[in-house]
Amino acid sequence: MAFPSDITLPNDARYYSFIETKRKYNSNYDIVWSFQYKLPSRTVQYALSNIEQPDYQVGFSTFLTTLSSPISALPGQYLGDSDPAWILSASKLTTEDNKSLLTEDGQYIEIGSRQLSGTLIKIAFDTTGYYAVSGRDSWTGVDVVDRKRESVILRDYNYNVVYNEHLSSISTSFSTLSTETFRTLRFRYVNLGQKLFIDYHDSDTTAYTTLTAIDLGFRLENYSNLDNIYCGFSFSTPVSTTAVDLSAREFYLRNFHIEGYEGYSVLTETVTSAEIPVNPNLTISTVSNITARDIQPSNYCDL
Repeated sequence: MAFPSDITLPNDARYYSFIETKRKYNSNYDIVWSFQYKLPSRTVQYALSNIEQPDYQVGFSTFLTTLSSPISALPGQYLGDSDPAWILSASKLTTEDNKSLLTEDGQYIEIGSRQLSGTLIKIAFDTTGYYAVSGRDSWTGVDVVDRKRESVILRDYNYNVVYNEHLSSISTSFSTLSTETFRTLRFRYVNLGQKLFIDYHDSDTTAYTTLTAIDLGFRLENYSNLDNIYCGFSFSTPVSTTAVDLSAREFYLRNFHIEGYEGYSVLTETVTSAEIPVNPNLTISTVSNITARDIQPSNYCDL
């Protein structure tokens, strides 16, 4: 099939995207999801740099979305995002039943000439760093020369890059995407979208380590219809090249698991405390006609 001109992939490129639609979650409450992946290493040593680097291009991402299926999703450096040219004018971000999403101060969330497939937030792990690069149709990002290899990248509901860091700069034990055993990634979307925690653990332990905590800088308004949030995943190898030998030979994904509140209503609980004891009223008598007189000092002497 023919892709837009800025996507460069060989005919044998592998890419897919899926959304878990069996359950939808209410983002007035925390949403936590996780999965396990394995990406066996394959490196090549470059003579000029004398540094071993991955001999493949891989990008995978996970996201929260209001849509039950991708719209005009693109592979390569877009990792399943919609074509930036799909929407040419500003529009309000809505749920599937056409309810507009609002920020905490009551402002509509508007999207300009780019649409993130209804996505509220998308977290990408990219060996090339191309997911953070700017592109056509006002697609915001960094210059291609400033991209960060082996990085974690986050774009918000308006496609802005809000996080872009080398893995090696935030972790010594998780400095590259390759892993010979299954690695677990966990994502905690909390406080109505104000913060995201990314945790991980390798196969030799069940204790999570926090990779990073990101302040997202916005909060969705707490209203009753924000209850159909789905979770998804996308993958592409290679990311931006015509060289088919830069595709990863194997990539394994399993145990995609989501936890959150499934329901329409926002639940509240009335908390009561024990009655505060008080002293009983005392009988008080009123005394009137009281006068005061001056008391003159008396003479005294030292003993």
